[in-house]
Amino acid sequence: MSSKSGPRAEGTDGSDWKHREKRRIMREATNVAVQYVTSVKYKNAMKRTLLYHGMLGTSMFVTAIIAGINCLYLWQVLWLAAFPTCLIGFRGIMKNNSKYLNVYKFAVGLWSVPACVWGLLATAGYVPHKEFYPLVNLPKPTRFLLPDSNYVFYFLGATTLCSHLFTLAAIRKLMYAWDITSRKSKAQ
Repeated sequence: MSSKSGPRAEGTDGSDWKHREKRRIMREATNVAVQYVTSVKYKNAMKRTLLYHGMLGTSMFVTAIIAGINCLYLWQVLWLAAFPTCLIGFRGIMKNNSKYLNVYKFAVGLWSVPACVWGLLATAGYVPHKEFYPLVNLPKPTRFLLPDSNYVFYFLGATTLCSHLFTLAAIRKLMYAWDITSRKSKAQ
């Protein structure tokens, strides 16, 4: 390196500063705290699962509006009850607010996951679900805008269940990453 008053260092003409600057930037980029990397990773993944939940819920809600609520099975109505919590989940992610994510986690665990499991088992024939409707004087639901094949229900139910389980795991990881301050105080 050269100084103002001294000789230039041997082996360089001063043009290698770009290479040194790139190395410095790369070194600084790898020193990002782990909780921030984890937060960004799981927030992006949760946005995708919330988008999937939102699209599926919107299509089910539009179907219920067009054909009437009688076209939905009871487990679909239960799952649809958790659909508005997608907005709470999005708000929790956008604002990094753990209270909103706790509400969303509670709604997914209480309504969505059991509804998906019940729907998959009912569609497969393991759980009776059409016998409930005569008990409460409701007509049996008809399939509106869906083919007669159960494979559509299997696919949608399985992917929805997997996305909900992944969301619950991602919320757990996010809460752990966001709670770095209390972990530091407990360690001391």
